[in-house]
Amino acid sequence: MPGEEDGKVHGGRESPVERGAGFRLGRFSNPALSLEDRLDRVLDQAMELLEAERGSIMLLEEDSGELVVRAARGLDGERDIRVPLGQGISGWVAESGEPLVLQDAVADRRFQGTDPSVRSALAVPLRAGDRIIGVLNVSNRTRTRRFNRRDLEHLLSFADMAAVAIENARLYRELKREQEQVEKELRLASRIQRSIISTHVPCASVRMVSRLMPASAVGGDFFSVIPLARDSRFCFYCSPETQDRCQKLRTEFCPQKFGLMIGDVANKGLPAALIMSVLTTVLYELGRHHISPRTILDETNTAFRRFFSESQYGFATLFYAFYDNNDNTLTYARAGHEPPLLWRKEGGRVEVLEGEGFPVGLMDDGGYQERTVRLKRGDRLLLYTDGLTGALNARGEVLGRKKLVRLMLEHGGEDIENFLDALVDEIMLFAGDAPQPDDIALMVLELEELYDLTMTVGTDVRQIRYVIDSVLETLRGFEGLSDPLILRLCLEELLHNAMEHGNRCDRTKKVYITVKAEPKRAVIRVRDEGEGFDHRKLASRAEEPPGVLSERGRGLMSVRHYADELRFNREGNEVTLVFTARRRGRRG
Repeated sequence: MPGEEDGKVHGGRESPVERGAGFRLGRFSNPALSLEDRLDRVLDQAMELLEAERGSIMLLEEDSGELVVRAARGLDGERDIRVPLGQGISGWVAESGEPLVLQDAVADRRFQGTDPSVRSALAVPLRAGDRIIGVLNVSNRTRTRRFNRRDLEHLLSFADMAAVAIENARLYRELKREQEQVEKELRLASRIQRSIISTHVPCASVRMVSRLMPASAVGGDFFSVIPLARDSRFCFYCSPETQDRCQKLRTEFCPQKFGLMIGDVANKGLPAALIMSVLTTVLYELGRHHISPRTILDETNTAFRRFFSESQYGFATLFYAFYDNNDNTLTYARAGHEPPLLWRKEGGRVEVLEGEGFPVGLMDDGGYQERTVRLKRGDRLLLYTDGLTGALNARGEVLGRKKLVRLMLEHGGEDIENFLDALVDEIMLFAGDAPQPDDIALMVLELEELYDLTMTVGTDVRQIRYVIDSVLETLRGFEGLSDPLILRLCLEELLHNAMEHGNRCDRTKKVYITVKAEPKRAVIRVRDEGEGFDHRKLASRAEEPPGVLSERGRGLMSVRHYADELRFNREGNEVTLVFTARRRGRRG
């Protein structure tokens, strides 16, 4: 090989390796090191072992066929220097797979550098199996330390071990990038899945809270509220008075009737989530135009068997119900799903909503049984998936339905949001550190107390005057209404916020208003279908300069000044306004 010595030790001195320096590969074989850090450590140790003044590691880019400097010491320009395969000393080594030891590198015909002070040099290929992944170069400027054949052999041995570490780091980085991409797509899929789920109840006198806890990023459990289309023939069963009131809403959905569903696709993960998306779409389209849960499950069963008959995820459990606010009836059918639990405020007991029916996808005829139950004010319905009752603790014990009933009885008297929080806390406390084996979905529906006024209006500022006039008419007997102008200003602010900031002027969304009037107390609630906002910041904003407050913040602070009480739900899309008669003089 040109420029090689005969392998004798130059000048009679031992090489650093022969003096027992060793390779100390642990410095760069740490799996926690990034590729860049690993390359730097490999180069530093190679230069230290061979007493080199300069060095570089060049990795081969297979797409471009070029060697690119990824680590360098003592070079002009250092990183990102590119050399085509076959050109220069490094290109020749990478293409031929042969190492080089040069005593006068500048005199070699393959030398393409710009520094004439380079003298002795070594260039060895970095191999990963049968592939060459790069080149390791070291060199000296002076003749006091020349590399010989034995140095080359030592560097070759070092390069073989270093190449494995470098290739592992590169593969790990590629794997990590792929994993990050998968995680990014799963996060997107999770957001899409949650956006499919609708929890906006179109009836102002019904409240609902929910929680979805997939065992992985996405899952097969789902629930949703399904509004009944205004063009549905079933709307004509309502009284003329109800129909006239609905005509003023300018919305496409009925404010008195709606469907609700909860389901669980067999297994979990991304395939189950995809099936869940299709099922939700099918149920939504069927529920918009049908009020019979049995008919809806029959049609869904047919669609499932047509779409997923060849899938290993061959079935899904479902519960579908239709609520009519005119007579407070809940008509439902079960497709092998966990029976919901109905907590009765009167008597404090729990009823199990049983019913026959096979999971959708199992049989041509699901045999779905339709039943009806009448709700009373304060009653609370809990819908859930089997991931809840099947929750395991570290001892392998199952939560079960009996414990769930006990929890409902213990927390039934709490506010609906606190009730759901208490259930989730109890589940987490029961499971402890045990992994969650299945997706969990929870849905709590409550028929609220009888209001003196219940209104549902579309997102249309032209409706605001009509709403305010209706509220003032309802509160004519309220002793605290000494100055209707104050109440009018407060309501106008809340309704504008709900339509413009909450629903973002989306005319397909609605605003719900309820009024409870007593001689010395008036409670007004306004709820929109937006995502809500962080209302906890209002308290801190009150101390900021006026120019810092947003338009919403200034308006709500004004409302808070006049009202005896202003409170929000957790999401921030519902506000409750309370006036009392005893503070009448201070407000005036």
